Amino acid sequence: MSLHQPVRMNRTDVLIAIAEVARSGGASQPEDAIAQLAAIINGLELSGSGSDRVMEMLLRIGACLWNLQQERMRL
Repeated sequence: MSLHQPVRMNRTDVLIAIAEVARSGGASQPEDAIAQLAAIINGLELSGSGSDRVMEMLLRIGACLWNLQQERMRL
């Protein structure tokens, strides 16, 4: 599976793809992941129903990454 092909994925497919990227050494560093997530959020058109929920989920993911980055900096 290529990261560059637009594919409709179910939850299981997504989790498998995440694990494959991590296993292959393709994971972003937390600070890079935060910047990538910020770029995604900035580019989203969140005007439809459920957009508040999507934004909240993305911000929670960002907060998780932020905490990982802060913990990593303390080590």
